[in-house]
Amino acid sequence: MKTPLIALAGALLMTAVPATSQDIIVSAEEAAAVELISRELDRNLVHADWPRQQARGEGLAMVRFQRDAGGRAVDVEFYRRSGSSSVDRLARRAVKRLGRNAPLPALGGADQIFQANIIVANSEQAFSDFASKLAKLEKTRLSDPRERRVFAFTASPRKAS
Repeated sequence: MKTPLIALAGALLMTAVPATSQDIIVSAEEAAAVELISRELDRNLVHADWPRQQARGEGLAMVRFQRDAGGRAVDVEFYRRSGSSSVDRLARRAVKRLGRNAPLPALGGADQIFQANIIVANSEQAFSDFASKLAKLEKTRLSDPRERRVFAFTASPRKAS
C-alpha cells in the first residue's frame, strides 16, 4: 500500500490590507500562533487516520472554523469539499479536535474565521497537482475583499506515518 502524503498548515495568509493590494501581512505573534495550530493539526491528522485500514482517496479539502472562548475549534464546516468522502472525513475530524489538548491561541476578534487547507495525495505528482490547484483557488478567494480577513493555513507537505 502506498503511503499518502498529507499536507496541512505551514504558513499563514492573513491579509488585513486594502482590497487593491496583494501584500500579505503577518505579525510575529500571528506566525507563532499559526505554528502552534499547525503542529496540533498535524498531530490530529495522523491520529484521525490511525490505524489506516486501506488506501485512502485523494483530494484537497478546505475546512473553516472559529475559536470558542475555551480555545476549541467550533463551527467546523467545509469551504470546499475534496470530492472524496474519506478525505473529507479525515479533514473534518482533524480540525474538530483542535484545541482539545491546549487552547487555540486567540487571534483576531471573537468572530475570526480560520481555514485549514488539507491535501491528501498518494504520489508526489498528485500532491503537486493539488498544490497548484490550491494556489489558484486561494488567488481567486483572496480577490474577494471579505475573504482577506480569513486566516488561511496553506499546504506544507509531510509524509503520513
